Amino acid sequence: MRKKIVFFLPSFEPGGTERNVVNLVNHINKERYVVSLVLGKKEGDFIKEVESGIPIISLNASSSIGLLFALIRYFNSQKPDIFISAFPRINIVSLVAKIFSGAATKIVITEHSVFSMLSVIAKTPWRRTFARFFMPLLGRLMYPRADSIVCVSRGIADDLKKVVGVASNIKVIYNPVIDDNIYQLVNEPVHHTLFSNQDMPVIMAVGRLVKCKDYPTLLKAFKLIIQKQPAHLVILGRGPEKETLEGIVGQMGLVSQVTFLGFQDNPYKYMSKASVFVLSSLQEGFGNVIIEAMACGTPVVSTNCPAGPGEIIEHMSNGILVPVGDEKKLAEAILEVLNKPALAIRFSREGRATAERFSVQKSVAEYEKVFQTLIHNQ
Repeated sequence: MRKKIVFFLPSFEPGGTERNVVNLVNHINKERYVVSLVLGKKEGDFIKEVESGIPIISLNASSSIGLLFALIRYFNSQKPDIFISAFPRINIVSLVAKIFSGAATKIVITEHSVFSMLSVIAKTPWRRTFARFFMPLLGRLMYPRADSIVCVSRGIADDLKKVVGVASNIKVIYNPVIDDNIYQLVNEPVHHTLFSNQDMPVIMAVGRLVKCKDYPTLLKAFKLIIQKQPAHLVILGRGPEKETLEGIVGQMGLVSQVTFLGFQDNPYKYMSKASVFVLSSLQEGFGNVIIEAMACGTPVVSTNCPAGPGEIIEHMSNGILVPVGDEKKLAEAILEVLNKPALAIRFSREGRATAERFSVQKSVAEYEKVFQTLIHNQ
């Protein structure tokens, strides 16, 4: 009999974690597992990318209390064999719901962010306060109750061990990033005029417009770059910081040289046309966009932030790592790629080889090993 595997997220708004779940649910062995997707709210651009045969259930809840009671009912009625959640708040709610439901469901929690930095990346003052003073306590109390903990990088795993104290049931599984679909999507045409001028280098960043991506440092670096040579900065993504970033662009006099293209269903066709891809983050759980840019053959410059980029990029071999928050070093690294064609070609070649290590198939196989271990231990 096929085992019931359920993935749980608050919504399917675009983000690295959500992209990972799409790749997992679409590629898990359907002959062995019955796969479902549970969302707090059935909303988000990625819903349309889920294979048509995979059920998507909405709990119609977003608050922690609402999700808790909805999950208790779900566990009691559906009795999934394995339940996989993501994000610290959602992980804790899932574990508490299992306790109150009395279900025999195995809980797999996944960590995609550096736990000790939750207060830094939280979106509101209240969440920052809660993350700083209460989340470590809740993590130490609840995380050991998980049947398995999957961390998407070694850096996250090491941090979690220090903050929460669990170790024995932690496994590192890198994100499922690369499949054949990416290589098809890069060939789609780009009609934007920015990409038709071969003499104008395009610097590209892709990601949610949130504080932890540290776009202000990228903008400062870009200002230094155009003082030395012409270039254009293109940013793909949307988020709550858009108006703030547009204001910074205006104050810096960069309106004609910086373009926000919003969320794109196919970012890869843009990535493949860029001269260099830049990640300026304060922290990353892993850094899917680094792998995606590498797969597109685009040279990569990234901050050496916790926790993923340093596990992907070998400095000056397949990309460049720079200190967090240092616009001068960031500008110097970007200029080095733009002005040294041989270096850019090497980064492109080595980056493509690196990307192959992070295939969807490899990651799915690792998750299925976790499932089998839990099933055999039932």
